[in-house]
Amino acid sequence: MAQEIEHYLMEQFENVLDGNDKSISKIPRYGQFQAIKTVLKEIFRSSSSLVDQPLRDKLYNLNNALTDCRILSRKHGFYSPEELLTINRIRMELKQIKKELKTILGNSNRGSNQNIDEQVVSNVDSISSKDIEPFRWSTRSVDASKVYGFDDDVLSMEKLLVQEESRDRFKAIGVVGREGIGKTTLCQLVFNKPEVKNKFLPRIWVCMARHPDGHDDEDLKVAIVKRMLVYLGVGKETVKSIFDEKCGLEGLLCALYQQLVGKRYLIVLDDARETDSWYEQLDSCLSRDKKWEDGFAFGFPKGHGGRVIATSRNEEVAKMMVGEKNIHHLLPLSDPDICWAIFKDTVEDDRVKDDRVEDSRVEDEDDRALLNAYDPALLNASNLDDLKLEIKLKCGGLPLAAKMMGQAMRTDGIVFQF
Repeated sequence: MAQEIEHYLMEQFENVLDGNDKSISKIPRYGQFQAIKTVLKEIFRSSSSLVDQPLRDKLYNLNNALTDCRILSRKHGFYSPEELLTINRIRMELKQIKKELKTILGNSNRGSNQNIDEQVVSNVDSISSKDIEPFRWSTRSVDASKVYGFDDDVLSMEKLLVQEESRDRFKAIGVVGREGIGKTTLCQLVFNKPEVKNKFLPRIWVCMARHPDGHDDEDLKVAIVKRMLVYLGVGKETVKSIFDEKCGLEGLLCALYQQLVGKRYLIVLDDARETDSWYEQLDSCLSRDKKWEDGFAFGFPKGHGGRVIATSRNEEVAKMMVGEKNIHHLLPLSDPDICWAIFKDTVEDDRVKDDRVEDSRVEDEDDRALLNAYDPALLNASNLDDLKLEIKLKCGGLPLAAKMMGQAMRTDGIVFQF
């Protein structure tokens, strides 16, 4: 009976993708759904006894995501910024599902002929290399040449970091803004500036989300502090022994303090969401009436010019962590040219730009070609400036939404009605 449920859910998924509805190929993330379908078919073909619950949950999630994308595709006209962000979340979810399904496929083939197994996985990998995208796990790296519109914010953040109010004063800064507005990108730019690199050592980047490969049953507080210690160069086995042998979270925070004390460090805490009071007032110090494990703040030494940046969509969370006076609000982009640059970069084919003639007329011709890619019957913009303004309005000034617009046009063939 259990396997019948998986087969039924798989049949539902296949019937929608392979049915008579010609418009199905126009839904958002169609290529990703097709790639996942191929992985699933390999699992069902190669496994005599399916893993019930993990596979079933993924099939439920896939059918729900497919339904959401079909509903979105039925809308006439343009996706709103919120809908573009929804599509982006679905993209990330599908990427993670595919990764986990490939693990199930590898397990189901374990013990069979190794050459056959390698051929199966190789075939799966080659299906949609263009759809392989990173899971939403932020890192310090960024291609600054592909970033637009953050110059003033970078200068403001850099000033907040490096200005000398006092040689030994600790400072915590919060970056607040809605989803897709570029909080992570801003911090990546600041984190990698030469002036910041020269000022702070060590510098570590900490994503505050639960790691996709982590242990779901592990306390997130413990996971975050362990993560920080590893990034600071402490071996994983040593971190494990500290937790096991030195009173758990208390030992970890004490070890974190010892790693940072006497140093002018910079730590980015990206995507903070927890409302637990344990994360509050990062500038507070350990006192006689407190224990190490009572607060995240106690792991940060306060006497040598250390800095912490916390990003959050939730302003109250950021205020709780760094204080109301230390908040930097990131606002939507207001310049249509910047929104256009993001959109254009995403739509364009990957070309070696170094080989292009540095001529403004060539750039203008490229812009015109992109403008002509739209169906004139659907486009109210009579010239390039109008199109730039329309794109800025439709993406709501959100860099991620502008990027998603470009991705939808390039990969899914979506034409937007302005």
